[in-house]
Amino acid sequence: MKVKGIHAAPALVIVVMALSCAAGFADISAISGGMSPMLTVTVLQLMIIGIPSVFFCLLRGHEYTKRLRLKIIPARFLTMTVYSLAFLVFGSMALNLVMYKLFPNAAGDVTTSYMSYTASEAGGAIYAAISLAIVPAVLEEFLCRGIISAEYNTYGSLTGVIMSALMFSMLHTSFVRFPIYLFTGIVLSLTASISSSVLSSMLVHMLNNIFVLFLEPYLYKIAAKSGSGLGLMMFIVVTLMLVFAFLFFMKAETLYSDRAYANEPAPLVRRKKPDELPHLLQALLSPTFIILVVFFVIVTAVS
Repeated sequence: MKVKGIHAAPALVIVVMALSCAAGFADISAISGGMSPMLTVTVLQLMIIGIPSVFFCLLRGHEYTKRLRLKIIPARFLTMTVYSLAFLVFGSMALNLVMYKLFPNAAGDVTTSYMSYTASEAGGAIYAAISLAIVPAVLEEFLCRGIISAEYNTYGSLTGVIMSALMFSMLHTSFVRFPIYLFTGIVLSLTASISSSVLSSMLVHMLNNIFVLFLEPYLYKIAAKSGSGLGLMMFIVVTLMLVFAFLFFMKAETLYSDRAYANEPAPLVRRKKPDELPHLLQALLSPTFIILVVFFVIVTAVS
């Protein structure tokens, strides 16, 4: 398949979003039969994200998997991965509190059903963690930090990070939580880019999903209370976010310096012709990406 990445990646995301919309009309309880609803959700996720992603890779050719950075996390990147997780968790907490205060109903409804399920089903917490935290993290990272980043990285790592984060945000079809997903996408994209391993962003994504799944509803309960306690909590959360952001970027700088001293080869970047727009603008203004943005707005508005 010879289609350029700036056209192929948005087209793949459009397909995934269309399948997700179609699945949204399905009655989970009706199609699950005797299976656990969580198992049904897992199968749907594999069909919606997994199958199109694998098919896309097959069309790109058997050598394509080498570009996906599916390798074990090098030991020297583990500290950076821990900083990334803390930065993501506390940054998401801060954004969640802000969005909850602005849109309490829309922001809070996302996780309450998860908690009610885990409380009502035997072994529900384990099933929910697998179906709603681990499986989505693996599939979304394979798609966003694996395939999408691979399609855009030849246009520069900045283009890869931004486009991957934008498409990750649009996949979740939410206006209210879009800033949270965008922040999450940027941190995860930076993590994968710095470590050159999608497995590192998968790990961070999984652990963050578990936090969102089991602890975020309690964050909303605290946010619903007025008084100085909430202000103090915001101060602590923002302070911790800034501390771990500093540690994350300082560690990233050290790792890049080590790479330079070791003369590790840099990824090949497509040269911009004199009459061309900057690479990021080319990606943002590509017809397929514009179609994706319009599709995202329409789907999110009617859902």
